[in-house]
Amino acid sequence: MIIFQLLFMLFSLFALGNVIRRKHERLLSVLGTCFWSGFWILADIVVLFPDSMTLFANKLGIGRGTDFVSYVAFALIFFVLFRLHIKLHEIQRDITNVVRKEALEEHAHPDHF
Repeated sequence: MIIFQLLFMLFSLFALGNVIRRKHERLLSVLGTCFWSGFWILADIVVLFPDSMTLFANKLGIGRGTDFVSYVAFALIFFVLFRLHIKLHEIQRDITNVVRKEALEEHAHPDHF
């Protein structure tokens, strides 16, 4: 388990570095930076102290820590997919509006080509 813990810590440090870099490039909001930083720090804690999740899961009435982590991971994945789905539809709507506006302007001024 020590090798996995070391490899995971290296990976999470790399991921956390990417989060910070994206924030400095203004590609990630403050909320997004806090969420992903917290996610990677929490993931490190879970990997370093795996029994802590079992204790926490037992308090919630879940038998194993891995089950709890799986439930939370699935919920987060589906939430992110939902958000991406909504964002994709917003982008499609915006593109449609821009194309429609350009087409109407071109139709109103056909010699403007």
